[in-house]
Amino acid sequence: MVRKIFRAFLVILTVLVVIFVLGRGAAFFSRSMPLVGGAEIGVVRISGVILSSRKPIRQIRSLAKDPRIKAIILRINSPGGAVVPSQDIYEEVLKVRKKGKPIIASIGTVGASGAYYIASACDRIVASSGSLTGSIGVIMELAEFQDLMKKIGIQSEVMKSGALKDAGSPFRPMTPEEKAYLQSVLDEMHQQFISDVAKGRHIPVQVLRPLADGRVFTGRSAISNHLVDQLGDYQDAVAEATKLAHITGSPVIRTFPEKSFLDKMLSSQINNMLESVAQQPAGFWSILPGHAILR
Repeated sequence: MVRKIFRAFLVILTVLVVIFVLGRGAAFFSRSMPLVGGAEIGVVRISGVILSSRKPIRQIRSLAKDPRIKAIILRINSPGGAVVPSQDIYEEVLKVRKKGKPIIASIGTVGASGAYYIASACDRIVASSGSLTGSIGVIMELAEFQDLMKKIGIQSEVMKSGALKDAGSPFRPMTPEEKAYLQSVLDEMHQQFISDVAKGRHIPVQVLRPLADGRVFTGRSAISNHLVDQLGDYQDAVAEATKLAHITGSPVIRTFPEKSFLDKMLSSQINNMLESVAQQPAGFWSILPGHAILR
């Protein structure tokens, strides 16, 4: 009797597992790999602080090489982030663009700094009138703990092989030489930012430079400064992608599975904090002391 009950329990458990796996699989394929034929538009989401380029680039490449995908939309809701990941995604977008597959940026609440860097590589940028965008600049924030360390009786001893090896150390004030050195690094990054945006948007550098002082623009003011092409929401971006790809009828929209519930819980608090700060024109931020951040 006990054996029969145990077997019945195993059968029920197996059925439930199969249903769960099939359900998850069906949901995945329906969102990311439709089985129906016809023209499709792929959507890549760039959300939160940009610290890595691996996932967006992997998704963009997957869509770019699929002949069923006729256009790509970057759905952006990000205050920006680190320099190199933003540049890497920018370059990947340009590769898609050069191959002739339309790629559209759709900016949600915020698409500023490194996120705008990425958007500028697209064929078209669509933003809502109240979207915050632009913020073409670079910032590095450094903390100095020398007085605090003296109060608690801690002393730092540094051995280095070069005069500038510990430039920006939090354990002592910076020298004028170190300040000039770090400022030159930021100026070079800023110039790269300006040059790449000018290239992607086909705006002369001399026209863009006065706008590239770190300020943010609403979508409405951005369009008057040629930083955005069209006012509209996500559906307007889909319509624009459909038109650029010469798709007749309603295209199939292919998206990728979003973050798991656990991933969302772990990242939501820091992303919300950083996004709220990034939306304030006078309050900008850095991720870690001494790291250059696009803003």
